[in-house]
Amino acid sequence: MRRVLFYFVQVAVIVAAAVWLADNPGTVSIDWLGYRIETYFAVLLGLVAALVLLFDALHGLWRVLSGAPGNYLSRRKARRREEGFRALALGMAAAAAGDRDEVLRLARRADSLLQEPEVTRLLSAQAASLNGDEAAARRYFDALTHNAETAFIGLTGLLRQAMREGDTERAFELAERARRARPDSTFAIETLFDLQTRAGRWKDAQATLFDAVRRKIRPESDALIHRTAIFLARAQEAAEEGRLADAIDLCDRAQDSSPDFPPVITLRARVLARSGKIRAASRYLEGAWSRNPHPELVAAYTDLWPADSPLDRFRRVQRLTANTPDAPESRLATAAAALDSKFWGEARRTMAALGEPEELGARACRLMARLEEEEHGDSAAARVWLERSARAPADDGWTCQSCGAQAAAWSALCGNCGAFATVAWKKPPGVALLPVPPEPDAVIEEVVQALEDPEAAAPAEGRREDSAAA
Repeated sequence: MRRVLFYFVQVAVIVAAAVWLADNPGTVSIDWLGYRIETYFAVLLGLVAALVLLFDALHGLWRVLSGAPGNYLSRRKARRREEGFRALALGMAAAAAGDRDEVLRLARRADSLLQEPEVTRLLSAQAASLNGDEAAARRYFDALTHNAETAFIGLTGLLRQAMREGDTERAFELAERARRARPDSTFAIETLFDLQTRAGRWKDAQATLFDAVRRKIRPESDALIHRTAIFLARAQEAAEEGRLADAIDLCDRAQDSSPDFPPVITLRARVLARSGKIRAASRYLEGAWSRNPHPELVAAYTDLWPADSPLDRFRRVQRLTANTPDAPESRLATAAAALDSKFWGEARRTMAALGEPEELGARACRLMARLEEEEHGDSAAARVWLERSARAPADDGWTCQSCGAQAAAWSALCGNCGAFATVAWKKPPGVALLPVPPEPDAVIEEVVQALEDPEAAAPAEGRREDSAAA
C-alpha cells in the first residue's frame, strides 16, 4: 500500500512540475561562436537530461567492454576453484570408501585445479597411504605440520602411521605434539591415554585422565573406573618392589573410587600381612566380605595362615562367613572348606541350601560331583553331576568386556586384546555348544577315573595310544 501511495505522489509531483513549466515557459538564449540559440527553458532542461542519460549509457558500455577480459578470467578462476573443491570433497569420500585409484585421480585433479598444495596435501597423503606408498604419505603429512592451520591434521596422520608401524616412541612424541597443538582434541587425549596405559606409564596416564575430565572430554563415571585401575596397577608395582607403605596408600586411593572392588581389597590385605599386620588384614577382609561376598576374598583370607590344617581353614571360613551365612558365595566357600576337611554332612547340608539341582551353577555342580565321589565313591552319581556342570550356567569370572577373553585374575590390561580397564567380574559371553563327540561315555569314564585315582589317567592314555597305533 505504501508503494502505491509513493508512486501516486511521484506522478503528482511530475505532473505539477510540467504544469508549472507550461504556465511559466520562460526563454533562454545562447550566443556562442557566432551561433545564437533561443528556446524555452523546459526544452533546454529536457536536452540536458537527454545528454546526461546518453553519457551514462556510453560510460556503462565502456566499462563493460574494458572489464570483459578481467571478468572472464575471474569467472574462469572461480569455476576452476569450485571444480577443484568438488574434486577434493569427492576424493575425501573415495578415501573413506578405500577406492585407491579414484583417490589418486581426484587428488591429481584437485591439485591441478586449485594450485594450493597446502589444501590438497591431505588428500595426496591419503592417496599415497592407500596405494601403499607410506614414505610419500609421510612427506605429505610432514609438510602439513609446517603450516599452523594444518599442523594438527599432519600430526594425526603421522601419529596413525607410527601406530600402524608399531613405533611406540615416535607415537608418544607425536601424540604429545598433537595434544599441545589442540589441547581440547578428543582424539589427541584419548590416543595419548591409550598409549600411556598400554605402556604401563601409570603416572602419566593419571595426569592425562585428570586433564580429560577437566576438559569434559571423558565423563566422571568412566574416569572413576579408570582411576581405580590406575591406582591399583601402581599399588601392584609398589608391592612387587617392596614399597609396602606406598602400596597401602595407593590401595586406599583406589578404594576411594571403588570401595568394594575385590582386587583392591585382596591386595591391601596381602600387603598388610607382609607388613606383619595379620590381625588387621583379617578384620579388614571380614568387613569387606560382609559388604560384598566374593570368592577371591576367601583365598586371601585363608592365605593369611599358610600353615593351617584343613580343619583350621574350615573354622576360619566359618568365621569369615558368619555375618552372611545365606549368601551363595558363603555357602559355596563353606562347602568347599567342609569337603577339604571331610565333613561330608556339613558339605551336603550347605550345598542343599543352595537350591534345586537344576538351579545350581557349574562350580556348585563340580563340588557335588566331588562330594559324591569322595564320600561314597559313587562314580555314577559323580558322572551325572559332571554332565550337569557342562550344561549349567557359567559362573562369574574375570572377563574382558572388549574381547570376551577370560582371565584367572584381574589385571589393568586385558592379556588378550590389551584393552585398559575392561576386565570385570561378570559372566563370560555365551558360547554355542559343539556337537557331542562319539563315545562320550568313554570320556566321562576317564574324568571319573581321574577323580578316583589321578595316577590311573596315564595308563588309560597309554592304552588309547596303543590302540591307535595298532
